[in-house]
Amino acid sequence: MEIVILVSLLSLYCDFTDAECLGISPARLVVKYGDPASSNCSSDTPVQLGWEATQGGTDVTDKEVKFLHWRVNSVTDWNIKPTCFTEGGQCQKQLDITVYKLPDSVSISYRTYPDPMVEKHHYQLQCLVQNIAPIERLRVTFYKVNTTGEQTELDTQQKSKDNIKTPENGAYTLDFTPSRDDDRAQLWCSAMLDLGPEIPQPPPVMESDRLNITVLYKRQITMSPGCFSMRITEGDTLSLNCSANVDYLPIITGLAAVVILLVVSCFIYSSYCKHRGMGH
Repeated sequence: MEIVILVSLLSLYCDFTDAECLGISPARLVVKYGDPASSNCSSDTPVQLGWEATQGGTDVTDKEVKFLHWRVNSVTDWNIKPTCFTEGGQCQKQLDITVYKLPDSVSISYRTYPDPMVEKHHYQLQCLVQNIAPIERLRVTFYKVNTTGEQTELDTQQKSKDNIKTPENGAYTLDFTPSRDDDRAQLWCSAMLDLGPEIPQPPPVMESDRLNITVLYKRQITMSPGCFSMRITEGDTLSLNCSANVDYLPIITGLAAVVILLVVSCFIYSSYCKHRGMGH
């Protein structure tokens, strides 16, 4: 009875201290889909070892050994989980492996395609990354370069998705408000897999084609007393407020003069008619 309890405790101890039971070197692999992969399982004391995996798995060895090699010529399983174990499963340790795939294409576009853009209007850019894995390691960056060659990083985005192993499409959007200085500028986006420092040569950064834009700006309208001229270009927004200030003093003075003249004329005429009437 005491022996059974001791074995159970030993098994439970090994489950929680895999690093002391077994060792794997390298402990983490980053492998491109279709490339070979390999790792080595070791034990401090000779034991019967085996590898359980969807690719490259091996049965428990007939003899007790200190090392057992695992190798696959071409990794084609996204959820491959190689696990080294001892006879009876008392001790086991899983290899941390990440399988990645570069995108088939990276493209940038307008969500609704306006041509040309108008200054200070709002537009939404979209960067589409097709068929990439793992998408939670994808980092997308938007760029702009003006006519003088000055490059500006507009934004960097990374989606927080967990346990997504198979290839997916990633669509990233950015709100963009052009200014007058953005006329004839270029926009593009890049896709990069951030897989950690373990790999000696990180995957290359893939860029989209550059999008040439034209920006129309609001034109200034100059006015002179009495008239003005302007030129309207397609895409311009025009708003006019017209008002007139009328000076009524000359009009009132003129009317008053006419009224006075009429009164005087009527008075003279009336006096003349009365005088001639009395003469008769």
